[in-house]
Order: sequence, then C-alpha cells, then structure tokens
Amino acid sequence: MAEGSPLSGGAAPSGGGGGGEAAGGFGAPGGPAGAEIDLVDVKGQTALYVAVVNGHLECAKILLEAGADPNGSRHHRSTPVYHAARVGRADILRELIRYGADVDVNHHLASRVSSPSLRPLTTLVVCPLYISAAYHNLQCFRLLLQAGANPDFNCCGPINIQGFSRGSPVCVMDAVLRHGCEAAFIHLLIDFGANLNLVKVEALEFDSTGRVKVNPEALQVFKEARGEWLWLTVVALVLSSSGFIIPWH
Repeated sequence: MAEGSPLSGGAAPSGGGGGGEAAGGFGAPGGPAGAEIDLVDVKGQTALYVAVVNGHLECAKILLEAGADPNGSRHHRSTPVYHAARVGRADILRELIRYGADVDVNHHLASRVSSPSLRPLTTLVVCPLYISAAYHNLQCFRLLLQAGANPDFNCCGPINIQGFSRGSPVCVMDAVLRHGCEAAFIHLLIDFGANLNLVKVEALEFDSTGRVKVNPEALQVFKEARGEWLWLTVVALVLSSSGFIIPWH
C-alpha cells in the first residue's frame, strides 16, 4: 500500500508508547490517535472507504469497531454503503448498517453545516437502493430496506422529480422495472410500502428507445399489486364518503 494512504497512515498510532499497538489503537478513548481514524487522503477517502472499495471485510470491521464514521467523508461523493451496494458485498453492507450507517441519501451533505438551504435530489443514480437494483444485488437491496431505506426515493431530503432527466426512473420501483430486475425486487418494495402510483406503466411498455427491458414476471406482479391497491383506494373513498371508518392495517 502506498505511503500516505488512509490505511497505511492510520495503523500506526502517533506519539510514544513503544509502537506495540495494533489497529485497535485507532480510536481508543483519549488516545493520541483518537481523532485520526477518519482522516481523508487527497481524494477525500477515509480509511474505511478504502477498505470497502478493496473488499477488506476484516479491515472494515476493525475500523468500525475503533469508531470510524460508517458514512465515510462528506468530502467524497460516494459512501461506503453505496459502494458495498454496487458491488454486492452484503457482508460489508451488513456491518456498515450495524454501526449506524445512513441507508438513505442525505443529498445536501456538503451544505448542511455552511448553509440552511437544501439541495433537492434530481437523480436516483446516487442512491444505494438504485445502484443495488441496477446491478441486480438482491441481498443488498433487501438489507437496505430492512434497515429503513425509503422505498420510493431512498432519500431523506427534498425531491425534485421535475428536475430528473427525461426518460430516467422517477422512483425506486420505476428503476427496478426499467433495469429488468426479477419479481423478488418488486415484492420487497411492495412489502416495505412503496407508492405504486408513482410509476407510469405506459412509459415502460411503449418506450421507443429500446433501453427499457422489463422482466415480464416482475411487471405482472407490479400490475396486479397496483390494480389491487387502486381498487382498495376507490372502495375506501366510497365508504369514507358514506360515513364509514376504514381500519387500515
């Protein structure tokens, strides 16, 4: 590993002490290197991010146990969670989640301290759920939802759908269908409460670019679920207008 990289720089505690400490000395409370575990390199990468990118599960565990920020650095455009979801490393993703990593995108990270204004999300490409679906990483997709990821936009900030690029997915369900994911992805989103009315089915079926290759079984599951959802919504509206109280479960 090149000298000066986060991993090489963090493993050696500063100050005296005989040099007998291992990586566990990174974040020892009150220790000399307690604040150095989240230092970034010239690319804005923390030691944890580099460990995740290189697929080093044990190294990531050591860093997390020593107090490394599971979200990486706000100076870098990607996060440990995003990368783990992209490459399908469910084992690493599970550890990041266990140590409190954010599973929803906080799109205004860079301005959250310096400015009260929030930058709205204008693309799903930066979202862990989107990228895990794009690469068909079902296990990671499930882990993110189980950890509380927003099933519609995977974002905890404002959304600007009008700012999305033309032809791009407008929600996670739309992305799952457009990327030809299997029906299991659809079932998961339904189970975790996705808004089925956000997807325009006609846009999927009559796409003229040929880029949309929807899984027929997944589309059928979606259509059946949305048909049932719309029917229940209509029934609920009719009954409520008649004075009935609907006990939603």
